[in-house]
Amino acid sequence: MKKIFTLIAVAMMAVCVQAQEKVLFAPDGAYGNGATLTSENTKLVLGNDRTTKNYDLKLSSVKAYCAGLFGQQVMVENTETGEMEEKTRVVYLVGNQNPRDGELNGDTSVGSSYKPETGNLPLSGTYYMITPSQDGHITAFIIVNGGKSLYVAKGSDGSCLSVGELTIKSDGDEASAVSINEDYTVDDKITGTLEFNVVANETYYVFCNGSKLSFGGYVFEAFGEVEPLPEGEKVPIDITSGWSTWQDTESVEYNADGTMTFNSAEWGGLAKWLGGRDLSGYDYLVVEYAEPTTVLTQLFVQFAAEGDNNAITKQANPGATYVFIDLNDERATAVNQIALQAAAASVIKISSMYYIKKPGGEEPPVEDGDKVSMIDNFNYTWNQAETIERTDDGSIIYNTAEWGGLAGWFAPDDVPSDWSEYSKIVFEFAEPTTVNTQILVSDGANNVATAWGDPGITSLECSFAGKDVSKVMQCALQTSAATVLKVTAIYLVKQGGESGVENIKAQEAQNGIRYNLSGQRVSNSYKGVVIQNGRKFIQK
Repeated sequence: MKKIFTLIAVAMMAVCVQAQEKVLFAPDGAYGNGATLTSENTKLVLGNDRTTKNYDLKLSSVKAYCAGLFGQQVMVENTETGEMEEKTRVVYLVGNQNPRDGELNGDTSVGSSYKPETGNLPLSGTYYMITPSQDGHITAFIIVNGGKSLYVAKGSDGSCLSVGELTIKSDGDEASAVSINEDYTVDDKITGTLEFNVVANETYYVFCNGSKLSFGGYVFEAFGEVEPLPEGEKVPIDITSGWSTWQDTESVEYNADGTMTFNSAEWGGLAKWLGGRDLSGYDYLVVEYAEPTTVLTQLFVQFAAEGDNNAITKQANPGATYVFIDLNDERATAVNQIALQAAAASVIKISSMYYIKKPGGEEPPVEDGDKVSMIDNFNYTWNQAETIERTDDGSIIYNTAEWGGLAGWFAPDDVPSDWSEYSKIVFEFAEPTTVNTQILVSDGANNVATAWGDPGITSLECSFAGKDVSKVMQCALQTSAATVLKVTAIYLVKQGGESGVENIKAQEAQNGIRYNLSGQRVSNSYKGVVIQNGRKFIQK
């Protein structure tokens, strides 16, 4: 009875950034060695090309995408009439020499081309240096020839951004993404944009090996301030098993060091099904990354009461080391799933996930009421690899298989039991669990109440609040992986009034359902070893 569920992606909001800052070249400007352009939060410095000649200044006729970002109104001669007319153009520069790692020798660039493994940054030739004062995002105008390696390298250590951290788009009425090869080349000549994320006070060198990169300035978008991580007692969430994705191209890897790697598709999702779990005892859900992200990520919580497409969400900009969401929402009493999404294909390594308890560290209070033991009713499993052993103290040692089930049948003579007078069912364990656990209460057709438990718990309860438990046929405990659980107690909690469970148990004691050694229900005419009320005997 493994839970089957559908994961639905929700609509995304735009990246949270401040206003755009543009650094563009003037159509009548002169730009030589070391020329500097600034905006409020960035500085652009031109590389050391020839000392006796400026970078060449040119105009490019572009389509809507680049025109909207970099277009300027300039006077252009009409070749047919000879008249000067105002046109939208991108003003861009082209250097005179290829970038090299040696100092200028007179007017000649010398040395070797850049190699990622050595980090030998260019010191002469055509290259452009961008330094931001805030974390943010750069969208630059480029014209790059096919087969030429295009790099964005850090001035601090010479390392270059990976292919996965770069985005190239071709100009058009709308932007179209261009694939970047592993050697940092593109197959065809591209007029369009180069995009990458930047961190404050780092200098980024932009250049091509064996080519004089055409460069038309850039747009800088500063990321907003990052909220500090909330404080409080942490309740870990297992990241070593039990997670799913909703696109075929995605995958989850559980690493030996206890981290988890999410290989994401664009707006794919990494999700854990909670099946209506009550998270109202927590203030926050937190995801921490082992490495800064390269794309926008979004965390969301989906509520059981409002369907697949309703949730609360929280985004983190590229470069984030964590994202968290506020769980102080009245709907958090029944959460179906928690999920993480990425705005583009990416590899996200997660170091930890956890809840933060409300002040005082208390879980949601347990209702007052009598406890009615049900442990004797749990006497079969549905996976032949599983076993049940009852100890002298009345506990159950349950050897479970992955998504097997320790189950009880609560419909003597196929008449469902009415649990409406009870607020919950509780399972208690002798030792903290090592895997995910889940309680399922079924009316025979559907799970009418469920609860999910993370590893490390010593008890798990399934609330009946807002659930129809008037026709209970079966209740079961599942685990996400094979393990051994010692269940010390299973009980219903009364809301008040007389308990109907004692009568149910008495009726089952007289008319208990019988099972064969494979866990299948059998009739009174079955011959062989049967199990009734947790005891074996030979039925002749």
